Amino acid sequence: MNWVTIARAITLALLVSAGAAEAADAPAEIKVGTLYAGSGAMASTSVPLHVALEYWADGLNKGGGVFVKGFNKKIPIKLISYDDQSSPALAGNLTNQLITQDKVDILLADSTSVMTAASVPVARDHKMLLWDVTGSSPNFFSPDNPYIVLLALAATDRYPKTIADFVKQQMPKLGIKSVALLYVTADYTAFQATAVRNALKETPEIKVVFDRGVPQNTSDYTVFVNNMLAAKPDAVLEFGYPANELAFLRALNDTDSKFKFLFTGYGLTEQNLIKSNGLAEQLHHSYALAGPGSYEFKVNYGLNRHQFEEAYEHWVTSHNIKGVEFGYNAIAGYQAGLVIERSLAVAESLDQLELRRAAFTLSGNLDTLCGPFVLAPDGSQSGEIAPLGQILPPAAGSKELGLSIVWPADLATAKPIYPSP
Repeated sequence: MNWVTIARAITLALLVSAGAAEAADAPAEIKVGTLYAGSGAMASTSVPLHVALEYWADGLNKGGGVFVKGFNKKIPIKLISYDDQSSPALAGNLTNQLITQDKVDILLADSTSVMTAASVPVARDHKMLLWDVTGSSPNFFSPDNPYIVLLALAATDRYPKTIADFVKQQMPKLGIKSVALLYVTADYTAFQATAVRNALKETPEIKVVFDRGVPQNTSDYTVFVNNMLAAKPDAVLEFGYPANELAFLRALNDTDSKFKFLFTGYGLTEQNLIKSNGLAEQLHHSYALAGPGSYEFKVNYGLNRHQFEEAYEHWVTSHNIKGVEFGYNAIAGYQAGLVIERSLAVAESLDQLELRRAAFTLSGNLDTLCGPFVLAPDGSQSGEIAPLGQILPPAAGSKELGLSIVWPADLATAKPIYPSP
C-alpha cells in the first residue's frame, strides 16, 4: 500500500468518524415547549395560536422534521404543551417546569402580554431564550436581557403608530373635535391608549371628553357605553382583548348605540370571531388596524395569508378541532413557527445565545404573512406595523365584510367615510 492509498484511507476514516460524531451529537428530537390557555379569559386568544403551532410542527414532521444547521440534518419536533388556564401564576410555574424538568430546546410564551409577563423573568433567570409570540409590552425588553425576542407584532409602543398618526394628521381634517378613550388596563391595551392620548395632546383642536380604563375581566360594557353616549364624542377609540371587544360590541348592539367614528383593537384581526358571535353589523364603517388577519403582506418565506387560512382551516377540520376561529392569533402561531424554523436553519448549535444570534440574522431579511420581521437590539419587534382600515358592509351578493385602507397615505385605497352612515 503506497502513501497515497494510506492518505486516502486516513481521510476516509476521519470523515466517517466526523459523521458518526455529528450523528451522535444530534438529538433525537427538538423539544419545543409552549403554554396555552385552554380556558379562562385568554382562551379565545391563546387556543387558535396554539393550534397553529401544532399545525406547523405536524407539517414539518411529515417532511422529516426541521433542518438544523449545527447538525446538518432534519430533526423531528416534539411539541410539549401545558394548559396554564389563563393564570399568570400557573404560567410562571409551568415555564419553570418546561425548562428544568422537560429541558426543552425552544421555549415559547403563551399569547398576550398578560401571560407572557410571567415567563419573562423565569426564562431570564435560567438563561433560556424566550420566543415571545405576542407579548409586546415594552417592559419586557431591556439592553441587559438577551433572553427574549418578539416575533409576531411590533412592540406596543410602536404598534399603534398608524392610528396615532391618523389622530394627529387626519382627524382634524375630518372635523373631529372630541374623542372618547376606553381601554383595558393591561400593558398591551394601555400602551396603545397612551400612544393615542399623547397624539391628542399634540392636537389641541381635539378635546378628550371621556378617558376610562377597565379591568381585563370586564364582561359588561353597558354602563361605559351609556357614559360615552352622554359625553357625545365625535370619535370613540376602544382597546381591549378579543373577549373585551365582544362584550363592548354586544353592549353597542343591546343598547342600539352608534358612534360617528369607532375604532376597535380587534375589529379586523379577529373579525371571524366577531362575526361568529353575530356582531358583524357593529363593525360596519368602523376602523381598526389592518393586521395580517385581513391585510395581505408580501412574503418571501412561508405561506401567504390566503394560503395559510385555507391550510389551517383544512387542518383544523381534518383533526376535528371545534370552536377555533381563523384570525390574527392563528397567524401569529404559524409565524412564530416560521421564525423558529428559519433560525434553526442558520444556527450553529442549540445554545440559547446562538439561537438569538440566528434570529437576528433574519432581521430585515424575512417577510412573512405578519409583515417585515425587524428586531431592535433589545429583542423587541420594530417591523410588522399595520395600516389603518375602515370596515365596510358586504357588497351586494356577498356575506364578506369589505375593507378600505385609509392610512398611511402611500397605502390608502380610499378616503375615510365620516361620519359613519
